[in-house]
Amino acid sequence: MLSLEEILTELEDKTKFSREELQEKIKSKHGELSGLVSLEGAGHLVARDLGVNLLTVERKPLKIEQLSEDMSNIKVKGRITQITGIREFDRKDGSTGRVCNIFISDGTGRIRIPLWDKQVKMIEDGTLSTGDVIKLKGVSVKKNTYGGLEIRTSKYSQLDKLEDDESIPEEPVKMASQRIDIKDAKEGFYEIQGTFVQLFNTSPIFRLCPECRKKVEKKDDDYVCEEHGKVEPQKTMIISGIVDDGTSTIRTVFFRDQAEEFSGLKPDVLDELSDMEGLDLIEESVLGREVVLSGRIRKNKLFENLELVVNDVKDLNVEKETKKLITEIENYGG
Repeated sequence: MLSLEEILTELEDKTKFSREELQEKIKSKHGELSGLVSLEGAGHLVARDLGVNLLTVERKPLKIEQLSEDMSNIKVKGRITQITGIREFDRKDGSTGRVCNIFISDGTGRIRIPLWDKQVKMIEDGTLSTGDVIKLKGVSVKKNTYGGLEIRTSKYSQLDKLEDDESIPEEPVKMASQRIDIKDAKEGFYEIQGTFVQLFNTSPIFRLCPECRKKVEKKDDDYVCEEHGKVEPQKTMIISGIVDDGTSTIRTVFFRDQAEEFSGLKPDVLDELSDMEGLDLIEESVLGREVVLSGRIRKNKLFENLELVVNDVKDLNVEKETKKLITEIENYGG
């Protein structure tokens, strides 16, 4: 069955309805059937009502910018832009596993794909290398520890190297995010300008398994990964709080490099302190800062509200913002 994203794309192309209208039709159909069918199933029924036969549609690779959490059985195509080193680890059953990560881009975005065991051999023997174009079938999209997305493969997935027709650029096309007021926030990639007014009282240090990048738990004096047992964890930073732009507020999360850049602090420094001491140090640096933030606005499933996951942070440049405002006023007046 086609994914919901594929169904929407096909119906948008073959009918007069907008994506928003089609989403409402599918939700309505889903509700009519009391949830007895999936949203994808409801999408097929809506397509039938609109005279579109989705059964004849060949599944096309989705663009990376179209990917969202919990998509499954999809196709993706992209160019390998980075390959990490191969790591070995011991499983609970005593066997040795191997893993490495590749990153692909299709011009609309960049995403990580962990490769495991037999798949790693394609990297080791040179079958796949940086710059190659690949297509993946039967893969899923999941959220990683940092809040971003990654592609997951299974034993049913297929990974093929394609002939390079130069249709896929080497790196993602960098596009300026649209500036919005927080009161108008919705899911997608946007830029906001505001003041960091509240720091949440959460531990600023995440400790991750160096093999699978999942959070580890401390047991006695050791750190233990659920899958890989006792490990020497990698430390990374997270800062979360509230940004206010005068129109409304939004929960905002800074991971890794963005957290370090925003606070001016390093994980190793905070690791020497208690959580409260670390939070006090961070608060001194970030509270009241006027910033311009860009990133992905998404719905936080735990709190059922919108949050901004930051991928770029800049201190407010008053002169630049003033010139921008003058230009907008002049254009409006013209």
